[in-house]
Amino acid sequence: MTLPLRVALDQCRRHVTIMQGALADMPTMWNAGAVAHDDLAVLRTVDQFVYRFIKLQDTLGEHVLRTFASQILAEPVNDAPLIDVLNRLEKYGYLEAAQWARWRSLRNALTHEYPDHPDTRIAVLEEARHAAHGLAGLVERIGRQCAQLG
Repeated sequence: MTLPLRVALDQCRRHVTIMQGALADMPTMWNAGAVAHDDLAVLRTVDQFVYRFIKLQDTLGEHVLRTFASQILAEPVNDAPLIDVLNRLEKYGYLEAAQWARWRSLRNALTHEYPDHPDTRIAVLEEARHAAHGLAGLVERIGRQCAQLG
């Protein structure tokens, strides 16, 4: 069941706020011990960041993008595949479909711990750190457009 757009955007904003707080608390330089769960404070912060990144990406994909394209942009995408929705949003300059696919892939990579490969975990977290800003920007752009149209 799809949430009303306003409710879904409010959830996204909450995910962004908490995710950004976790980002601020994350180390600027990683070490293998921190991501190998030796540092419990870092682990809690990383877990919060990962959880909110995943929830934000999921909420956008499941509840915001199609509804926004349909209700706000008046695009006929109610029964269209998600790639068609993404392509319409790309046409309007809200996101790049290829970037969304990368965020989705990154979301899936974040669900893995990589306990024997701390360098892989560090690389995924670093990419997610940068992607988080893109996701937050998408929420901001969509929210701004919704506010302008009432």
